[in-house]
Amino acid sequence: MQALASPTSSEVTRELKRKSLHLPGLLVPFGIAWLPRLTTGLLALVCVLYYLAELRRLSGKTPFPVIGFLTGRLTRSSHMDLAPIFLAVGLAIAAHFLPLRAAFAGALLACLCDGFAALVGMKFGKTKIIGLKKTYLGTSAFFISAVAVLFPLLGGKGALLTAAVASAIEALSIEGVDNLLLPILGGVVARYFI
Repeated sequence: MQALASPTSSEVTRELKRKSLHLPGLLVPFGIAWLPRLTTGLLALVCVLYYLAELRRLSGKTPFPVIGFLTGRLTRSSHMDLAPIFLAVGLAIAAHFLPLRAAFAGALLACLCDGFAALVGMKFGKTKIIGLKKTYLGTSAFFISAVAVLFPLLGGKGALLTAAVASAIEALSIEGVDNLLLPILGGVVARYFI
């Protein structure tokens, strides 16, 4: 087992800011249910602007106002970070093809539980899961938070099973792919308990 070095307070603060940007994603299932064309169009616009901002950041050009500023200050790496686009696409696919409550369950997993797990794992997680980048504590925090937020929607059995599947997805995913998979696959599992 590999022990991790403690992150600095600025790294934890940056991660908190990054994950707080996921919270508006909780509105996507409702937006697509009530205003599908407008919500889909806005998601597509945000994805295009984010991608262009990332291209400018990587080429060293002056950033776009707001989006470029955020990508420059909150990015985790020096390469193209597609995680926000994966999140928007995952939320949109789930909201278009799943019932509203199932899509919302998937959004809770991706927008709330994933952020909670990242912060707990970063701040308090000391031991990585063998062969993975995630910590035992972060993955446990994901599971516990998922059960807590899904229980009112899915009941005990549904919350436990959906949380277990989503925890495995979150732990095994690399480079932000969990942002794509959690809303879709978490929503698919949740659908069976609605």
